[in-house]
Amino acid sequence: MDVKQIAICGRSPTTQWMAPWDDPAWECWGVPWDAGYWAKMDRFFEMHPRADLETPAADRPDDYWEKLREYIDWGSIYMHQHWDDIPCSVAYPFADVNADVFATFPRAPWDDQKDFYASSPAYALALAIHEKADRIGLWGIDCAIGSEFAQEHPNLAYLIGFAQGRGIEIVLPQGPTNLLKYDGTNTAFGTGKRDWHLKYGYLK
Repeated sequence: MDVKQIAICGRSPTTQWMAPWDDPAWECWGVPWDAGYWAKMDRFFEMHPRADLETPAADRPDDYWEKLREYIDWGSIYMHQHWDDIPCSVAYPFADVNADVFATFPRAPWDDQKDFYASSPAYALALAIHEKADRIGLWGIDCAIGSEFAQEHPNLAYLIGFAQGRGIEIVLPQGPTNLLKYDGTNTAFGTGKRDWHLKYGYLK
């Protein structure tokens, strides 16, 4: 019986190179603006609104739209909807994924948020769970504290725990990643702040 293995690959150089890029037993999922590894990916996630992507603030490469329209002709590009001028674009299956992965997402009755996506890897991870992957690996995803990516950490931690609850094996790189790491540096304690080496049973 074949084992379905999905590698979700971010762009952080700390562990990105460790992903199983040349192992045919793994599907590699990532983002199309990855200048170094996009040609090795099997599926892509461009979940930013197109109106935002078409502004200079998006900071995409000069050939980005040509890449989406012509260069990527072998793998699905998940977006908010299919665009006729991007033949490989596929509407992300929100209804199916939400009904599966977020059916029991805990929210107060007065809160309209019924799902939890905070990054491109989160969309990929939720879809991999929905597709019943046996093993999911995450490379090049640091969520470094003090960076803009730190806010993505709770979302990914939630989905990783959800995946494990489904019996999916999670593989993290043997490298310097902050994903699922505790950091007790400069932590509030009373009126001061402490650097904890021992906190609630965690030995640093």
